[in-house]
Amino acid sequence: DPNWVARPRNEFILFRCDYVRKHTKEGGNKRSRRTPGQEAEKTLSKLAAEAWRALSNGDRAYWREQANLERNDHARKYPDYRYRPKKSATAR
Repeated sequence: DPNWVARPRNEFILFRCDYVRKHTKEGGNKRSRRTPGQEAEKTLSKLAAEAWRALSNGDRAYWREQANLERNDHARKYPDYRYRPKKSATAR
């Protein structure tokens, strides 16, 4: 749909994007095969969630401010935007 507009990102999503960018190996494959018996590595998303939970209130305030800036910018660009989730086909 050409009229579709993405929602503004929240504070955790902004943090996660930054975390993944910083912790992704340069030039490496995102997926690699494990040898049998080798313990599975946690995904970057899970590691980002753990890092988010460990953040202090001061550090979270930075990401809250970034989310507010993005939300305000989104509101300026798309003044008529309203979040309208699509109804699930499996809903009652």
